[in-house]
Amino acid sequence: MSLAVILSRQTTRLGLSFAGVAVTDGNSLHTQVLVRAGADSDSRQAVVLDAFETVYRQAMTASEPVTLHVNDAEVRARLRVAGDSFPAVHIVDTARGRVPALLQVAGTAISTHLAELTPRRGRAATPQTEATVATDASKCTGRPGVGVACVRSDGAHRQKVLPDVRSVLHGELLAIELAVASFANRPLHVLSDSKGALACLGGDHPNLGDVATTVERIRQLARGRAVRYSWVRGHDGHPLNETAHRLAVAARRGHEADIPSETRNALADNIVANLVAASPGTRSASNATAETGGRLIGRAA
Repeated sequence: MSLAVILSRQTTRLGLSFAGVAVTDGNSLHTQVLVRAGADSDSRQAVVLDAFETVYRQAMTASEPVTLHVNDAEVRARLRVAGDSFPAVHIVDTARGRVPALLQVAGTAISTHLAELTPRRGRAATPQTEATVATDASKCTGRPGVGVACVRSDGAHRQKVLPDVRSVLHGELLAIELAVASFANRPLHVLSDSKGALACLGGDHPNLGDVATTVERIRQLARGRAVRYSWVRGHDGHPLNETAHRLAVAARRGHEADIPSETRNALADNIVANLVAASPGTRSASNATAETGGRLIGRAA
């Protein structure tokens, strides 16, 4: 029987909320860390729900329901109320059996990630190679909804569909936010083909409503980190930009056509395969998305 836990933690000093995930089938152990800007209640609940989405997508491919314990009582109660909508998981309230040990594993994963973000005082931080990540958004035609994606030069990637987004500009900023949140353990060079989104981040554009809120979240996520942004011409043969574009389009179309998640994940892996093949020495991108503290964060679509 597969067992999973989700542990939440916040740091007001960094203004971040974390969700640590640990999953075991009795033979193997998988850990993940997800991050959200903000250290308030809404941010905590949001990152726990992000983690639940990741666990549920894995559970949908399992032969039997996954037993899940969420340490956040408020979110756990909400999920139990909607339990009929999530038949692939069985949510338990009490931390019994192997659950406490798994919670400790999830906590260690978060601590490892935090150590990457906050080097010890009095010790020079080891220089880290800058990671280059491209982002893009694909807007639904004639109605709200956008697919967003980010992809690193080694093929690590994330995708999301945000059904309520109404503008391409907002979608491009959300794709940048996805990249900054997902690739949190190294200096980051973000490539975007949206001059408007970069102008918003640079203060050269009037930011209002959802755009202003998203810009502020990105700035919080980037605070204290080495993050820089560059414009790249879209649809001009740039390998990373083209891959990000195809991933964003695939996420949107997969959502519109209600394509099963397994098929969408396979399609995404095929999209990044050419990128990885063209980069000798990089690791396989199969089932990979973003790395945090040396561990893989699950795909979000």
